[in-house]
Amino acid sequence: MVRLSKSAGIMLVLVLGFLAQLLFSFADGIDSPSKAVVQFSKAYFKLDKSMAKRICKKRPASVDVDVVDQYIFLAAKKAKERGFDISFMKNKLYDIETETISKKDNEAQIRITGKIRVSINPVYAIVAKLFNIGATHEVDEIINVIKEDGGWKVCGNLFSLPVT
Repeated sequence: MVRLSKSAGIMLVLVLGFLAQLLFSFADGIDSPSKAVVQFSKAYFKLDKSMAKRICKKRPASVDVDVVDQYIFLAAKKAKERGFDISFMKNKLYDIETETISKKDNEAQIRITGKIRVSINPVYAIVAKLFNIGATHEVDEIINVIKEDGGWKVCGNLFSLPVT
């Protein structure tokens, strides 16, 4: 039986860990309809402008308004009417599950379910979940996804975002 020194064992574990991390990073880089829906949904509830990267470009020519900016503006307006900052309108999506309802080469229908809770800052959502404070709302939505520009993009009526 071959005996390894302590330092050789540690080096072996580090190399194996590095290779596993490399494998996981490649696997995470693969785009899928479910990944597009989850990324869009998280950004949507956080009021993050990065959601625009996952919205398809197929919209009527009569629509000259940037729907993401309009959505964030209306959320800020609603918060101001209540006497709050826009951060009080941010939510965290968690316990996310996706189910592929149908999938073709360039289009798919994905059902996303999960829960949202107010997330004024990252710590608030964790504390609220631990101590079970604040309202939790269920999310259950079917989202159409198309392949556009080499990646998957969400289309249709997305939650309350008026996109086609």
